[in-house]
Amino acid sequence: DACVPYTDGQAWTEGMGYPVKNPWHHWAYTSTEGNADQVAGYATEYDVSKEGTGSFAFVTVKGGRHEVPESAPGQAMEML
Repeated sequence: DACVPYTDGQAWTEGMGYPVKNPWHHWAYTSTEGNADQVAGYATEYDVSKEGTGSFAFVTVKGGRHEVPESAPGQAMEML
């Protein structure tokens, strides 16, 4: 989305200081047409184990605009 560039969110997330668990990588989904392993976007996973259990990731959605569920519903469902 041109109004909210991912680079600002990415820099803010990096600034939280958590160590990177899985660096910038693509993530995949199955399209509504049934095509598996389609690139859905990119993500960086962070190690938040010092905070407890669970995980934290910065995720982008390829082709998603400001309202991701509207513009990229398949990717949005997989991301959740």
